[in-house]
Amino acid sequence: MTIKAFLFDHDGTLVDSESTHLALWRKTLEPFNVTISNDDYLSFFLGVPTEKTAEILCKKHNLPLSSESLVCSKVNHTRHFLTHSYFPKMSGAGELLIECASRLPVALVSGSQRFCIDATLAGHQWGSLFAYIVTGDDVLNNKPHPDSYLKALDLLGVRGNEAITIEDTESGVKASTSAGIRTVAIRNQYSLSHDFSKADVEVANLAEAKAWIRTQLSS
Repeated sequence: MTIKAFLFDHDGTLVDSESTHLALWRKTLEPFNVTISNDDYLSFFLGVPTEKTAEILCKKHNLPLSSESLVCSKVNHTRHFLTHSYFPKMSGAGELLIECASRLPVALVSGSQRFCIDATLAGHQWGSLFAYIVTGDDVLNNKPHPDSYLKALDLLGVRGNEAITIEDTESGVKASTSAGIRTVAIRNQYSLSHDFSKADVEVANLAEAKAWIRTQLSS
């Protein structure tokens, strides 16, 4: 099947944001004398949308506030961080995006809020590379549900087997493959324990992802 579009995840795939998100979650939980260990974050919260993470934390620690209020606090901390900074790009991200965008339409499909994506696009000057952007704000059911990927496919006007997705978490791979999209899973330092069995191929970094994508375009 001919490839007609590329879809990219954001956090952990294009930008190195996970350590920052963990630090911001810890700051959010400080008033309740609760913290998240590195292992717990990697095992249970990596790639999980903010809303779901808040639900889990509120229930697990019996926090004296609603999950919606916890989300608001985390979002406020994140907004403050992004007013003076933005997430650093992953090695090879800019080069891969430019190459993909020069060949076919590219969509960004993220579980994050729109303001996080806007900060990345402005900071790295990537806005012109994406034909469409779908964030967690744009769908009712966030990853690992396929809604965001199905919406992106609809916007691009392509079928799942006509596209390739690059993801870095089990949650993202499940969302993409559930939408019928060929998926490249990047197993990095954060996702060592994640189940990538549903992915079409597993790689260690974006350079390896680029090499595999080239084979698909030439086949």
